[in-house]
Amino acid sequence: MLESIGKRISRLRKAHGWTQQTLSERLAISRVAVSHIEMDLSIPSERTISLLAGLFKISPYTLVEGTTYPQAKAERLPYTACCYTKLEMELALLEKDLAWIRRLEGTTLWEECSREIWQTWHPRLAHWLDHTNEEWRPLEEQEQKAIQEAYQRLALSCHQTTT
Repeated sequence: MLESIGKRISRLRKAHGWTQQTLSERLAISRVAVSHIEMDLSIPSERTISLLAGLFKISPYTLVEGTTYPQAKAERLPYTACCYTKLEMELALLEKDLAWIRRLEGTTLWEECSREIWQTWHPRLAHWLDHTNEEWRPLEEQEQKAIQEAYQRLALSCHQTTT
């Protein structure tokens, strides 16, 4: 038996710990529109399915596969969707740099490279935590925690104190 597309979206939203309001803000649609989708009162557009897939970090086809989503609409979906936020990309880049600096530890290059990585990433992480820039949305609690944990890994890898 096929799962309704609305129930699938509702289940995935709840699995991510998001309210309908949170999801609506991420999609740039009203909370009522999210409610109508989840109750199967309206069928989400291909654009909305693509955005949802990105938020849930799955392909659009995976999101609709085995659901009541119309086949004609499913055939027009893109194969992939953007799955990562700018913050997630930044944190992934930091992890690459930290892995690199760990490989250099004990060599003559380590001190110079660790200082350069610290000088590059310390202000970038501080900038993410300082959301005075009006074009940014407020950070969610899990994003703040991820930045703070990244800062601790940076300090540890570069032998800096976090005071």
